[in-house]
Amino acid sequence: MRARDIMTTHTIAVLPTATIDEAAEVMAAHGFTTLPVVDSTGQLVGLLSEADVVRAPRPSGDPDTGVMLDRHDRTVSAAMRTGLGAHPDADVAGLARRMAEAGIRSLPVLADGRVIGMVTFQDVLRTLGTG
Repeated sequence: MRARDIMTTHTIAVLPTATIDEAAEVMAAHGFTTLPVVDSTGQLVGLLSEADVVRAPRPSGDPDTGVMLDRHDRTVSAAMRTGLGAHPDADVAGLARRMAEAGIRSLPVLADGRVIGMVTFQDVLRTLGTG
């Protein structure tokens, strides 16, 4: 079984200039665990997971130092990960391993650098349950 066989083709992406709060709202509204981050031409530049959102600096600043955070620190680009994506022909076992190693629950499937789908751990589990 390959990524193309199990991926969801309906995807929603965010720009790197979006705020962490905006991305979190998109995740919550659509039940996504991970969002692809694309540039203005639609090319994948990163990936933002639930864990990345939780780890992102909070706007209240550091209570120990009183330092307020720069607005840039609250953008998706400051919290996203890079270098994650899969080819449509990637095998399911390899996808599961990559997601587990990266600590993410979804992985974008790419064609020519553009997101054509997402594979989630749920997709993998369904595949393992039927095969």
